[in-house]
Amino acid sequence: MSLFPKDPKKIKAQITRYERELRKEFETHRFIDDSYGKRYLLGPLYLLLGDVAGAIKSFAWFEQMFPDDMGEPFHTLCWTLVLYRTGDKTKASQKLLHTMLSNLYLLPQLLGLKPLRLNIWHGSNMEEQAYLQYFPPELWKLWDAGALQWVQMQYESAEFERIRTRYIEIHAQLQTEPVGTQRSQLVNEAFVLRKITPGS
Repeated sequence: MSLFPKDPKKIKAQITRYERELRKEFETHRFIDDSYGKRYLLGPLYLLLGDVAGAIKSFAWFEQMFPDDMGEPFHTLCWTLVLYRTGDKTKASQKLLHTMLSNLYLLPQLLGLKPLRLNIWHGSNMEEQAYLQYFPPELWKLWDAGALQWVQMQYESAEFERIRTRYIEIHAQLQTEPVGTQRSQLVNEAFVLRKITPGS
């Protein structure tokens, strides 16, 4: 069953309902728990409508309301596409890097490659290869040839390859590294890699 309706009117209604529920939760509790994950669906819903301005506004709201949220791979992939479509290649490249490291199998899948499962520590189910089975097919179809070519160029660039290689090395070591100073340093380094702005 898809997360998204096909009828644009129903998509708009879903957006309105999610925004109302999240707003009400914040007004009532002064924070948003959102165990369902509606915050991750709003941006993609706007994108499915072709409403780039609405998507940008939604992603900005997410960034303001959840500054410490590392995000969800499909959500950050859609965020990347919105930034690419608005012509902000610097931020799009940064978000693409974040997306790549949030699930190392996602971009290869997007590019039509067949990645093998890496022998590394996966910090959550969202980082697992099996998580891709939940990717809504509607979101794959949003990527046109030009956008995919841009992703491939970024993915195959020396900088992305260097960062990806180091990230994989860290997570391979985390498989066996016990809790302690060294493990904390590795986790911190992985976190820093996710925050890099390519080309800076």
